[in-house]
Amino acid sequence: MTESALCSRLIQSGWTMCDKCVEIDKTIERYQGIKERVADQALVDRAKELIAEMEADKAALHPE
Repeated sequence: MTESALCSRLIQSGWTMCDKCVEIDKTIERYQGIKERVADQALVDRAKELIAEMEADKAALHPE
């Protein structure tokens, strides 16, 4: 079973989030914190890119 299929089954079974999604959310939170604390625009832009990548990874785990 693929990770995506397993993740979808967990959610259908009543779990709120799979472990992978929890880890992705924690990473997104860290990038959000960096984005809010720094003044370097290049770093802010990269944090935004990384957040978008993480959100895409999370969406790929749960195709609708």
